[in-house]
Amino acid sequence: MPLTKGTNLGLYTVLSQIGAGGMGEVYQARDTKLGRDVAIKVLPEAFAHDPERLARFQREAKMLAQLNHPNIATIYGLEHSDGTHYLVMELVSGENLAERIKRDGAVPVEEALSIAKQIAEALEAAHEKSIIHRDLKPANVKLTPEGKVKVLDFGLAKAFADDPSTVDMSDSPTLSMAATMQGVILGTAAYMSPEQAKGKAVDKRTDIFAFGAVLYELLTGKQAFHGEDVGDILAAVVMREPAFDALPQNTPASIRVLLQRCLRKDRRQRTPDAATIRIEIEDAIAAPKDSGATQAAPALRRKFKLVLAVAAALALIAITSLVFALRNRPADVQKTSARLMIPLPPGQEITTYPAITRDGRTVAYVTQQGLDAPQLYLRDLNSFEPRAVAGSSGPYQPFFSPDGKWVAFFAQGQLQKAEVSGGAPIRLAEAPFGVGGTWTEDNTIIYAASLGSGLLRIPVSGGTPESLTNPDGAANGYAHVFPQALPGGRSVLFTIWGQMAGNAVLSLDSHRWEMVLPEASFEFAFFDPTHGSTGRLLLIDRSSTIKAAPFDAARPTRTSADTTVLSNVYYDVETESRGWLSISNNRTAVYASGNPAKTSLVWVDREGKAELLGKDQDLYRDVRLSPDGMKEVVRVGDQLWIHDLQRGTRSPLTSGNAANFRPLWSLDGTRIIFGSNRGGDWDIYSQPSDGSQPAEVLLKRPYDQWPLSILPDGTLLYLELHPKTGRDLWTLSPDGKTTPLRVTPFNEQEGQFSPGPTSGPRWVAYTSDESGRNEVYVQSYPGGTNRIAVSDGGGATPRWSADGKELFYVTGDAVVAVAVRSDRTFGAPQKLFGRSNYYLKYGYDVSHDGKRFLMIRRDEGSVPNQLNVILNWSDESDQPSPAGNK
Repeated sequence: MPLTKGTNLGLYTVLSQIGAGGMGEVYQARDTKLGRDVAIKVLPEAFAHDPERLARFQREAKMLAQLNHPNIATIYGLEHSDGTHYLVMELVSGENLAERIKRDGAVPVEEALSIAKQIAEALEAAHEKSIIHRDLKPANVKLTPEGKVKVLDFGLAKAFADDPSTVDMSDSPTLSMAATMQGVILGTAAYMSPEQAKGKAVDKRTDIFAFGAVLYELLTGKQAFHGEDVGDILAAVVMREPAFDALPQNTPASIRVLLQRCLRKDRRQRTPDAATIRIEIEDAIAAPKDSGATQAAPALRRKFKLVLAVAAALALIAITSLVFALRNRPADVQKTSARLMIPLPPGQEITTYPAITRDGRTVAYVTQQGLDAPQLYLRDLNSFEPRAVAGSSGPYQPFFSPDGKWVAFFAQGQLQKAEVSGGAPIRLAEAPFGVGGTWTEDNTIIYAASLGSGLLRIPVSGGTPESLTNPDGAANGYAHVFPQALPGGRSVLFTIWGQMAGNAVLSLDSHRWEMVLPEASFEFAFFDPTHGSTGRLLLIDRSSTIKAAPFDAARPTRTSADTTVLSNVYYDVETESRGWLSISNNRTAVYASGNPAKTSLVWVDREGKAELLGKDQDLYRDVRLSPDGMKEVVRVGDQLWIHDLQRGTRSPLTSGNAANFRPLWSLDGTRIIFGSNRGGDWDIYSQPSDGSQPAEVLLKRPYDQWPLSILPDGTLLYLELHPKTGRDLWTLSPDGKTTPLRVTPFNEQEGQFSPGPTSGPRWVAYTSDESGRNEVYVQSYPGGTNRIAVSDGGGATPRWSADGKELFYVTGDAVVAVAVRSDRTFGAPQKLFGRSNYYLKYGYDVSHDGKRFLMIRRDEGSVPNQLNVILNWSDESDQPSPAGNK
């Protein structure tokens, strides 16, 4: 029941009611002791009957009371009187932004930026104390008569929530009001971040999204996301982009870009913090308005964009004309092929093989910039621009439905699908380490959920997966991967890895399979559909050359690859060693160009100056220095070599058909520890570094393991790939005991022990994607206490200096160094040199004196940064392979 005027609550006398909402009723009251007016927020009755919730709220209120900033309304205290609990807060006079916008519409740009700058300053101050607002909206921002901004209810959404880790529709104190509060419901939903709308845990980037929505409304007078009901609004938040063309003409270009970055659906791609927002707004405010030089830059940008648009238009006209001409010429003259290019924006790379619809009209591909989350794009070949698939965070290995209306892919440990016409991805099944999928004519999807899962089948609507094959680690291989439905719909081509390796055809009727293309190395094949069932298998060799093997899908028999058909096609030796090529039924081919073997070993100093270490280019992927710095172990493809840095010689350590990854020196330099699939799945082996004896099994257990770091006492830190929890960190003690170090539903990897004496506490540095993107963390060892996030804004591949006084890691654009202070705290990251020229997926190493880094340089032609398109790809372009039969 509302309090009446004159009601006394302890020292406070109620003067009038000034508001009501999901967080309680708000009153203006008089502090009889200090003689000042305050605002009192009476808590909902639910708090009085829930001691645990009230206790948690008291803890939150105490933390919020520590906020002391001119743009944040202050909390004076939490009191109770006669069973009523209430907050005592600063009374802020004036109107809120919602009232201002409702009355006047859009706020003039200069005034809007001034207001936004003060909101950003409030967010910056709160985020520095790890306090998130969680319910930022125009109604929670007041404008005082003096023009000062005051942000209200900071952090109270968490204090009021039933689950303090999330604030979704059910938790939101505003959304939990009755139907009579429908206007307030719509108001809050319109400012929710996509992760809030989905009920996921939130962080400061949720406030960044809400800030973007508030600034958009200030500038346009309209909500960024709107609809007839809550469902419509939340759907808009998750799937639709605001109408950025509604911004005023005089909105600075930098503010337009800032808004787009604040309102990105994937929080890993959002502007990372409020300080960045504040600086951008300050620069926009300070920019001269009448300077010819100032106006020249936007004019040049507009001119450059115009040039790009004209070039794109001409390219589109050429592509469209060629497509039309080639597809409408008489059949007897349809033999001329045309080759086109789809370039990527600067700094972007293709991260997985592309896909193309059967009719050749639409291409799916994934790109990444730095450490940003990869993004799935769809490109219609008769369109100027690609379309991002909203909500496709971290996707890989896309494939289309037979009718081209759906695209499926793996992301976030799931098999997912999305409509090509638009819409949020739909999760179908668990796939912690998906390795290929295919969409069949009978509306099922056949896929590999992980390396050891075998092939599974599931209806495209979802359901319980059905097992089709069973790897056994021996005669049947340890992995059955990359299925492809063959013409006729009753058989599937797939790849086998392990002691038996090659390509086989599975009958969906008998569930029996037979080998059709045995291989002694990493290559695996896919079917070229341009000739119906009688066609060819295509596979790639180490020189990035696609070769063809004749093949009849209706009567599969053993074949061999004898003909070269295409060169300079990219592949990934680790998990996607098929050529990054896709072909439609009507002879349109799309592929990522490049040769991953064009890499070199170099020393790089702290300023970025590189010194070539030998002249040979090769498929370098892992590199680690010996403890004395005189040698290095290098992975070339899937074999390990020892390089003597003093003599300039090298010799193989491993050989054969097995793959060998993640080499690591023992601390005395006498042995190399590495992961290998020679025994079936991936286990850990140890071998003398001089190659004098064969490798011995160091650890063999279910799933897959790779070594990462070692202690002076012989304790090994290793990575395990688990079908349920993904990538985890474990230790193996010298007596053979295994112990979990970091096992969570998230992916922890790249663990590294800090240097130190034989025994005693130390750090473990590693990366985890628990925040939604990879960041570098450290935690004490043993015990796992004192866990610290070292990076902010993305980090990967940590390495310690030999003295333990520095931690190096990779950001989105640089290799950085962080000082480790004597009090066991960590300094701010200091940029050393740019990362774009180096292959850093599996690492680098640091010289003993910390002055140089042993790196793998990506030379010209080694980076997949464009897609090539071939229209009417003809067999007449095929040429005999100089090497003949393999």
